[in-house]
Amino acid sequence: MPNPDPTLQPCISEKSDSKITVKARGTGQKATFDNSAKSTIKIVDVDCWIAASDVLKADYIVSKPGIVDVIVELKGQDTDHAAKQILSTLAKWKLAPPFSASFGGLIVFTRSPEKSATNSDLKARLLKKHGLWLEMDKNNHPAYPFEKFLIKKR
Repeated sequence: MPNPDPTLQPCISEKSDSKITVKARGTGQKATFDNSAKSTIKIVDVDCWIAASDVLKADYIVSKPGIVDVIVELKGQDTDHAAKQILSTLAKWKLAPPFSASFGGLIVFTRSPEKSATNSDLKARLLKKHGLWLEMDKNNHPAYPFEKFLIKKR
């Protein structure tokens, strides 16, 4: 589907490698996605797309079009702030229009957050209120399958 937002097009790259990695600028933080089928994956550099520095925004949107768009925030340890960045990006992304009807979120942190119970609550709240499956892991986690971010039917 063509995207009507003219500021988005120059911020999209496509890859079909078996592993897709996005990295934080100037740090070692990264997230890797499993793309064994070598599908065409779209990567949106959110800083390029949303240039304003005073707006909450995530780092990347990594999309397996038609399956799921994953909003990625590469963070230190403030997962609450990272969740706000993901939700802010999701709100704008839904207006773009997005590449998929399903959305996921990924927070990669370098240091373990202090409150794991709070993180479980955060994940449950984002799922219930926003329909967003959220994963939170330490840096250098093995590659994520895109299907992990689909809402699990219970």
